[in-house]
Amino acid sequence: MKKILYIAFAAALLSACTADLEEKQVAIESNPIDAKIVNGSNGCVGGSVIVRFTPSAESRLAECATRSGATRTGVSGVDAVLEEVGGYSVEPLYVVTEKNREKVYEGGYHLWYELRFDESSNMESVATRLAEVGEIERVQYVHRIKRVGAPKAVATENSADAPVTRASYNNPFNDPYAIYQWGLENIGSGGLITPSLSGLGKAVTGADVNVVPAWKLCAGDPSITVAVLDEGVQYNHDDLRNNMWVNEAELNGASGVDDDGNGYKDDVYGFNFAAMSGAITYTKSGDTGHGTHVAGIVAAENNNGVGVCGIAGGSGKGDGVKLMSIQIFSGDDGATTSGLVRAFQYAADNGAHLSQNSWGYVSSEAPGYSSYYLGPGNDKDYKRQLSSEAGAIDYFAKNAGTEEGPIDGGLVIFAAGNETSPRPGYPAAYEPCVAVAAMSPAALPAYYTDHGPGTDIMAPGGENIYKNGEILSTIPTKFSASGKPNYGLMQGTSQACPHVSGVAALGLSYAKKLGKRYTAKEFRSMLLSATNDVTPYLKGGITLKYADGSSLTLDYPSYKGKLGAGFVDAYKLLLQVEGTPCKVVKVGEQVDIDLSLYFGDGIANAQFVSAVASDENSADLTIGNYADGKFSVKAAKVGTATITVTMLVGGGSLTDDKKPFPTEVVRKFAVISKESVASNGGWL
Repeated sequence: MKKILYIAFAAALLSACTADLEEKQVAIESNPIDAKIVNGSNGCVGGSVIVRFTPSAESRLAECATRSGATRTGVSGVDAVLEEVGGYSVEPLYVVTEKNREKVYEGGYHLWYELRFDESSNMESVATRLAEVGEIERVQYVHRIKRVGAPKAVATENSADAPVTRASYNNPFNDPYAIYQWGLENIGSGGLITPSLSGLGKAVTGADVNVVPAWKLCAGDPSITVAVLDEGVQYNHDDLRNNMWVNEAELNGASGVDDDGNGYKDDVYGFNFAAMSGAITYTKSGDTGHGTHVAGIVAAENNNGVGVCGIAGGSGKGDGVKLMSIQIFSGDDGATTSGLVRAFQYAADNGAHLSQNSWGYVSSEAPGYSSYYLGPGNDKDYKRQLSSEAGAIDYFAKNAGTEEGPIDGGLVIFAAGNETSPRPGYPAAYEPCVAVAAMSPAALPAYYTDHGPGTDIMAPGGENIYKNGEILSTIPTKFSASGKPNYGLMQGTSQACPHVSGVAALGLSYAKKLGKRYTAKEFRSMLLSATNDVTPYLKGGITLKYADGSSLTLDYPSYKGKLGAGFVDAYKLLLQVEGTPCKVVKVGEQVDIDLSLYFGDGIANAQFVSAVASDENSADLTIGNYADGKFSVKAAKVGTATITVTMLVGGGSLTDDKKPFPTEVVRKFAVISKESVASNGGWL
């Protein structure tokens, strides 16, 4: 198995890469020309390089930056090289429009260019000669982005008869396949998930994103947009079409014309950066359905009587978040480095709030990047060797969203990787990104998930070693024998990632509803603290044997502290947005609720009136008697409850008979009950 070989040779490869970097560093110190060439040429695209000019060249670049079809830069040294190698295109890497000009120039992004020339040219020679020009700051070889592995959708035309009824679930929507979506609501061993191998743990109730109680507060908002950087999304799928982002100016405009002036023609549902075309595709040879599957997890339309539910798919009233298809894979081809940079910029400039990325680099496929194995903490090397890509992620993080939206900037969410590696690869490990590990139905790390330093959070990713243990979502019609929009199963950090993107989109939707606005850093912190600790589940282990004779042994306690903040919880995130405190309790245990944590020290002089659980108490919560500023609660099952506490506090005003008149103070807090709770559990 590839993953086994990776583990076996990781130490050797790490040592080799470190040695290579040390040798290269010596060369850089002795030759500043080499320092300008930031990555490797192995496997690069012929006839194209990316360069960053120094600010001193800005005035000479001005003419070609505004002229379509430019073939020269105005910088004599660069133009001399282009003349010799058949240069035919000089194009700014970032599109500059009247709307985004300030953002592009503020960050110096206007100094990045892509130079195109004869493909037969010697790439190392061209790069070296460009690096010798004083006005050139960096030279980067262009590479083509590749998929991680070869995902394959397992189509399911019609779900088998369920051994349990819908009544066993709490999902309020009428989507018929929702009972198979354990990532949204996992009812444990009483549900549809059963182990396929001896020794596997049973499915755990509550090992999900806890979205059902969150839907009672908010199910989505069409002003929130998630950019799906992946294969093309089937925009006319019955379960997706109403939640697709639509560029109305292009939809109603003329073909072949940039009707909205954003620098792209015919970009109705997004843009295809693999083919540099406005036509989103999902049926080419080599397409796997991956983009459509990911999109459905985020925002398949809810309560439409069709298929599956999306985490932020709305309530069937046109209130789901929007999906922008940013296509970076098309058939067997992927976008180039320059196309990827433009993809991030396009998403940010066209109103996306979140960038959903279920892709990354693995070992030898890392495009000219020698430091893959060095893992997190190596952002300096990543930013140098893949300068333009890292810059594009930074651009999105700073400039995404809308002025009237709930977030200033945007979040970039990445799959950690599927190599069972003790560290996620880049770009996921890059600090501004949220790196997502995958969880099994038993609340354990999935056997394939990358983990370790740089991992930020965990979410359901599926495991095919359980019956019904993979993730069910939308897939393109091409996989359907009947020609109808279809649904299928996949597993991976690719599926875990959109669970987090969906939860984040739901949180932003609720913030929009409440009129709240956060910086991207603030909201990222809220997302990473809206989690459940996985530590109580990390017991024992299992050895998986493969048909080729190899095996993989998982020691679950060794994952402690290596899965980020824990598995994401949508309800907790919405409570944070709302400002409602949350107490996590273990099923069957009586726990004291100390109201001084909520009402302050003045609780000693307050008069208790009542503590009442809401009618929607799915935890079957019992509230004990009040005494000394506390009362007890006990949950009979996994679920949630909202408790309303009424107190009489102080005597700030006087009645007519001059007696103090206390003020009635009403506060709410939430209780979430789980089968297991960390020893340091408490208020959130």
